[in-house]
Amino acid sequence: MKFGINNYEPKFYDSSAEIIENFSSQLLRLKEQKIINMYSMWDKINEEWNDNAPIILEFTSFNLEVCNYKLEELALSINSINIHQEIEKYDFEEFGRFEYEWRKRPEVVLKFSQAKIMDIEIIEHKFESTLIASQSITEEIGQTTSNWILNGIGFATSKGYLSISNGLDTNQISPFKEEGDYLRHIKVC
Repeated sequence: MKFGINNYEPKFYDSSAEIIENFSSQLLRLKEQKIINMYSMWDKINEEWNDNAPIILEFTSFNLEVCNYKLEELALSINSINIHQEIEKYDFEEFGRFEYEWRKRPEVVLKFSQAKIMDIEIIEHKFESTLIASQSITEEIGQTTSNWILNGIGFATSKGYLSISNGLDTNQISPFKEEGDYLRHIKVC
């Protein structure tokens, strides 16, 4: 169980290649499917979305669960969350009480209801780092290295572009396609 969700044991992927190798056949089943609803966990006590928990896209024939975790991990699963089953409540002395329920995301449902999936993309983000200090490799101080890390999933639909990407360890829902030198979109074929 993860996030208090019964029977939810997601497989977290850490590269686009791993998703394409292990999950592309599932993603390709989405083509021509229509988005019916999108669900997120609602914090009943603080009255806000819990964007750390999975986002559920309900399609005509099945549900896709999407969850970004850490900096470059993405979980994708099919029909592993029952939105009608109660989410386990938590009561921590130091953090307080947590009580959640699944709710439709109205801003997404209104725009993308009945939108047909045309294409699916894996989104990567260019991660750069610069070595600022080192006692053992002083010749590399000031050098910048970069690599592409897994950032999310995007859908070209009949009503526009929808993505669920990593918002620094949360699920960030975007109703448009973000572009830039720091992003690349890998089409799932």
